[in-house]
Formats: sequence, C-alpha cells, structure tokens
Amino acid sequence: MNMTRTAAVVAVPLALLLASCGGGSSGIVGGGGGTPGAQANVRFVQGSPTTGNVDIYFQSNGSAAPSSPLIGAVAYGVPTNFVTLPNVAGSVIVQNAGGGAPSTGVAQLASCPVPQFANNQNYSIVLVSTGGALNCAIYQDMVYTGSGNQYRFHNASPTEAATVSFGTATAPGAPGTSTFAVQGTTTFGPVVIGSSGATYNQITPTTLGTTSNVSYAVASTGATGSTATASNTLDAGNTLTPGTTTQPNLGNNTFTLPSGDPGVSVFDIACGAGAALPTGSTCVGGNALVAVFDSK
Repeated sequence: MNMTRTAAVVAVPLALLLASCGGGSSGIVGGGGGTPGAQANVRFVQGSPTTGNVDIYFQSNGSAAPSSPLIGAVAYGVPTNFVTLPNVAGSVIVQNAGGGAPSTGVAQLASCPVPQFANNQNYSIVLVSTGGALNCAIYQDMVYTGSGNQYRFHNASPTEAATVSFGTATAPGAPGTSTFAVQGTTTFGPVVIGSSGATYNQITPTTLGTTSNVSYAVASTGATGSTATASNTLDAGNTLTPGTTTQPNLGNNTFTLPSGDPGVSVFDIACGAGAALPTGSTCVGGNALVAVFDSK
C-alpha cells in the first residue's frame, strides 16, 4: 500500500501508545500535567444526531473534576478547531450544553477514557451513539507531508459499513449515481467506552488526483484502484471553517485552501430526522459527509 496516497487505518493498543510517548501524569492539577512544553492538538466532532449541542471537558488522570468546558456548545455535524492539551492520559467528559460542570457532581452524558497523547500530534475525537449510549471514537490525524492538495477521510459512523471505500468524484456529486476511483479504505472507530483497552485509528493523508470540480465520495465496497458508485458525496465547496457553519468556498468546488491550512478532513457521520446538517451535506441511509478545513 502506498502510504502517501492512501489513508491507512491502524488500531494501536493503549499500552504501545503509552510506551511510545514522552511525558507522564504525575503532579497533575486541574487537567494539567505532562512534560512542560509538550502538547497535542485535539478537535471534536459531535457526530450523534440524537444528542444535541454539548459541552466538552477534559480531565487528566489524577486531577480534580473540571469546572470549565474545554469547548462549549459543540453543535452536531460541525467539527471544532484543534485545541492544545497536555500529552497525558485522561477522560473526555461530555455534558448537555449548559448542563453543569463535572465539578458540580451532575450526571454526565459520557466519560470517555483517552490514551496518553503523543507530543505534537493531532487527534480527532468523534462523539457517536453505540448500543443506545454516547461513546467516543478516536482518530490520530497523521501530519500532512505532501503538496498541500491532501485530505484525511474518517469513517466515523456506527451505522455505516464497518469498512468503507473513499475517493473523489467529479462535482457536483450525486449519491447513487456518481462514480469514483477508490483511493483507499478505512474502518470505523474503534470506540473507547466498554472496550478492552483504549485504541485509536491512524488516518494518513491522501493526495487528490485533481483539484478542480472535486466532490468527496464514499461507498460501502470497492478495492483501492477500482471504480465504485458513491453511496454519498459532498462537494468541496461545502467545506466548513472549523467550529462554524461558514463555507468560504460555497459555489466553488475547486480544492482551494485558506492561507496556512495544510488540507481538509472529511468525516462520515451518522444522521437522522430532526438533526440539521451543514449546507450541502445529505443524509443517505443514515449517514452523511461533512468536511472541514484543517489548521493542523
């Protein structure tokens, strides 16, 4: 597999991640700790259509329950920007927006154990519903190294096929009609609550074949290099500014990055009645694509 052109997904055991990362969790106070000057970049996607807006907290192992959210009022289907966190293990705590901080003792929607973060690495944590409860799927977004015409594709829907094929079709894309050359395959999750040892997926950037008339595409089957019919599509012009529903390239499907941004991340998330998606995203078979400009 050509790792510079195909998104590879690797499940990495927590014990291996802990052994490979610098920093520790001793002396942690209020979510701090780790090695001074060492940090990771973490963003969040509220991918559960039945949950609504949420506040997200981070509590490092051994620290006091947090009183202030890391990010407040995270909306469904709108990926946040990256925030910096110490390279420590801890828990991502999810609460209804405005529902009270963990320090008050109120009931939480979810508390997701997360592995120790690696220094200067990037992570996406996607909130998903599994078994009728909120959970977290963790992805490590490997660093962009290519020409600047790259994207990272995440299979982040528990109602999607366990393994999906992805690539780009010619815009405007049409689910069930557009065909595309499969550039890679990727698997869902894994989720961390209820798992026997937290793991994460490594998402390697994929290089675009063309930067004009781009529509991201996904299918439930198709080997890399084959041609597949898209089960869903999302035109490049519908790419979001992080943490907002703003689409600066709306009406222009050329792959045009804001100054300083290295690429785009695409998330395949669950969808359903009553949960509004960003403009251009379509709910097909319980799944939808959303895309965001990457600052890291």
